[in-house]
Order: sequence, then structure tokens, then C-alpha cells
Amino acid sequence: MPEEPEVPTVPVALKAERGVPLVAAISREIVKVHSRYYGRGPTKAKTIWRDEIIVCVLEDIFTKAEQLLVDAGRFEDVRSHRIAFQDEVEPLFRASIEAITSRPVKSFLSQISKDGVASEVFVLGHATEPPV
Repeated sequence: MPEEPEVPTVPVALKAERGVPLVAAISREIVKVHSRYYGRGPTKAKTIWRDEIIVCVLEDIFTKAEQLLVDAGRFEDVRSHRIAFQDEVEPLFRASIEAITSRPVKSFLSQISKDGVASEVFVLGHATEPPV
């Protein structure tokens, strides 16, 4: 199990006051986890938050080793490795999203494509629900 997440330390209300959009904070936290545990993060990240759904789309996600495998036709090996990674870091993603949004994460889904794009999807509960 990875170390405890480095969740945001600035309260959500202060972030809004300082002009830091919450979706930007979410993108930064997702990229931070990828960077920390893969050794490099995606080159682009965009987060969309509508109602109880947060989607973070990441581009150029593969490490050099992963890209070599994808180019050699071994994408399924890379996907399998990434799924195992996501299983281990899911608590880090959840903690970061819950800290930023002040809402529990009901469900987390993750997917990658051969062209180096990934999506991290969070389904939020109501603020009064306990975290899962």
C-alpha cells in the first residue's frame, strides 16, 4: 500500500477566495499521484465537475517503458499493470477528492487507451454521507 496521500492543506473555502478553481486543484492532485508513483505524470490534465460526477482526462500518460510495450503491440500488458496500480492508489485518489470537495467518493473508475489518454472518474455522495 502506498504512503498516505498528501491531501490539500488549504481549506476549500480559501482556495475559492484565492481564485484557484476546484477543478484545477483536482487536476493537480491527480497529476501529483501519477507523478509520484510512476516517476512522471501526464503532460495534460483537464477536470470537469458536474453535479455528482468528476472526470479528469489525462494525456500523454505512458512512461518510456510503457510506450515501448504499447508500440510493440503489448498494450494489454500495460493496461494490466495500470489496473493493478489503480487498485493500490485508489485510496490516495479518494482522499484527495474528498479533501478538495468536502464530499465522499461513492465510486471510482479508471481507464486508459492505446493512444496514451486516461480518465479518472469519481461519483460523489452528498456532503452529509460518510466516506466509503
